[in-house]
Amino acid sequence: MKNKTNSFSSFTPVKQAWSHSWKQPSFRVQFIFFLAVVIGFAFFFPYFFDYLEARDGKILNDPLLNLIPPKDISWTVFFFLYSGILIGLFCNILKPKNFLIGLEIYALVTLLRITSLSLVALNPPPGYIALKEPFVQLFTNGGRLISKDLFFSGHVSTILAFYFSVGQKQFKNILLIFSVMVGCLVLVQHVHYTIDVLVSPLATLACSLFVKKSLTKNIL
Repeated sequence: MKNKTNSFSSFTPVKQAWSHSWKQPSFRVQFIFFLAVVIGFAFFFPYFFDYLEARDGKILNDPLLNLIPPKDISWTVFFFLYSGILIGLFCNILKPKNFLIGLEIYALVTLLRITSLSLVALNPPPGYIALKEPFVQLFTNGGRLISKDLFFSGHVSTILAFYFSVGQKQFKNILLIFSVMVGCLVLVQHVHYTIDVLVSPLATLACSLFVKKSLTKNIL
């Protein structure tokens, strides 16, 4: 009985932190709104991906990619990406404001990606090897593999959304390393152009600055 009580008491700081934040109207409104946006992506993306795959786009000349022999390392990408996501969630669960910041960065950078993907039609690079990522395939019609979700990289921007929201320095360093690894690995598999990977940190940084200076600056 004592062990059971101790296990429940370990959640008390989390409950207290979220209870305190939830009392702030601005936190509640922003959290509900951006959570709804992110949930909405799950319903929107299957049709958006179908639209992207039906388009014919350009093939870019990528000098760096031309030097890299393509190799299927899907599960290595999967490991670094989702390990980073779990680390980010673990770090932010005790800090509701940081959790909200990460949620808002992810939502805004994803909206930017939807815009850029709509405007920039690209075909996969030469040597492209399909990235087998079972979680993403849950949000595609018929579990199809997506090859034209290119400019800019969602893999890199997703993990960087956590990097820019986590407060603990040691974990930020791990997330930074993981984001670099993901960026390099998607190039090895030729699922992205170099420009896709390079623009992603800039776009995520811009969203992070906007969130912290405009949306959450008055939230405790």
